[in-house]
Amino acid sequence: MKKNASRGSLTVEALILVPALMMLFILIVYVGRLTDASFRVHRAADVSARIASQSNSQVMISRGVTAARYDLVGSSSTCEHADITVTRGKIGRIQTVTSSITCVVSSSGLGLLSLPNRTVRATSTEVVDYFSGR
Repeated sequence: MKKNASRGSLTVEALILVPALMMLFILIVYVGRLTDASFRVHRAADVSARIASQSNSQVMISRGVTAARYDLVGSSSTCEHADITVTRGKIGRIQTVTSSITCVVSSSGLGLLSLPNRTVRATSTEVVDYFSGR
C-alpha cells in the first residue's frame, strides 16, 4: 500500500465545496433582501394609508404618496423603483383610503447567481377618520 494515496483529496473537496457554499451564502442574502423589502413595503403601505385617512379630502392622496415615499427612503429599502398609488373608495356608507405599493427589489451585487429582480407588492386600507381634529 502506498503511503501518499490520499494526497490532494482535501484540495479536491475544497474545490467542490467552496463554490457550493458561496452560492448558498449568496442565495441566503437574496432571500434576506426579499424578506426585508417585503416588510418595508408593507410598513410603508400601512403608514401611507393611515396618514391619508387622517388628512382632509383635498390633500389626502398627495399626503399618502408623500408619506410612503418618505417611509421607503427613510428605511433605506432595497427598492430600485417604487410605484405608489393612493385611492379613495367606499364600503357601503363608510369611506376608505387604500394605499398600494409595488417595489422592484434589486439583485445587484449578487451577479454570480444571475438572479432576476423580483417585485414585492403591498396594499393597506384604512377607514377615513372624520373626527381627527379637523
